[in-house]
Parts: sequence; C-alpha cells; structure tokens
Amino acid sequence: MRPSRAFAAVAGTALVTGSLVAAPTAAADTTNFTDSSTDAKPAYNIERVKMNNGHRIFVKASMEKIRKDRGGLSVYFDTRGPDRGPEFVVHAGLSDGSDWQGLSIENWNGDDTKMLKCSIRLAINYRQDTARYSIARKCFNRPSRIRVAARASTKPGNTDWAPKLHRFYDWVRH
Repeated sequence: MRPSRAFAAVAGTALVTGSLVAAPTAAADTTNFTDSSTDAKPAYNIERVKMNNGHRIFVKASMEKIRKDRGGLSVYFDTRGPDRGPEFVVHAGLSDGSDWQGLSIENWNGDDTKMLKCSIRLAINYRQDTARYSIARKCFNRPSRIRVAARASTKPGNTDWAPKLHRFYDWVRH
C-alpha cells in the first residue's frame, strides 16, 4: 500500500525542517453524567452515562451489574429539542448473544417507528459492567447537538431511567 501524496508531502517537510507539527483537530464534546444510585434495584442500576458527539456518536452506560443472562439497555436521542421527545432510539439485549437495533421514532412510546439502516455497533464489557454504542453520525442526520436518556431493565417493573423517566441529560455539542 502506497502512502498518500499528502502524507508524503508532510513527511518530506518534516525531514527538511527536522520537526513534525501536528495539525489541530476538531475536538468533539464529551460529557459525563451521573445517575442516582438509589433509584433502582442493584441489577442494571445505571450509575453513569458518557456521551461523545464526534466523528461517530458514542454513548457508554456504566451500570451497577450487568448479567449475562437477562436485561436490556435503550438509549434515546433528541436531536431537535422543541418537540420534547426523542427522534431516535437504540435498543439492545445485554445478555450473551443478544442483538441490537436502531429506530427513528416520534415519541417516547415508539409509535411510528422506522428501522435505521446505518452503522451501529455495541460493545458489552461484563467485567467493567459497561455497554457502549457507537453510531454513525449519518444515522441521526448529522446533528450539531444531541441529548440522551438511557433506560436499563431486566423485566417490566424493574427499570432504571437515567436521568429520570422521559427526561434527557443536557445537550452535547459536536
């Protein structure tokens, strides 16, 4: 594989000048949010949510205990603001071998859903009790700001919302 012309030009300049100066990069906003540790039962209690609105959109939920045999995590995304509800949701089972999906939605109940056809990845770390979504920006029409809410559950009635039921954390800018 041949290096690109731009790389060759920079490398050549570095050889001549004796130094290589890194070009400035656009930094995405990353924000860490915390959730109450007393608002849910220990299994799947969401403790922290980390959001990065960069080249890809990353959301990492840290929970008190992820079990390999049950439970799920949904992350709701608001990209518009004024309509008071999410425009997108990503659902995943957290048990071994579970699948995940992304949907465009029009309200918290998921009415009028449409499957997203774009790159969404899920990584579960059972040792660190974290689940991390990585989503292509084009899935959400490349928003300049996003706010999230997360819901972990093991069964109906055993659910934890972060920050609270049908509420979002603050906006995270691109």
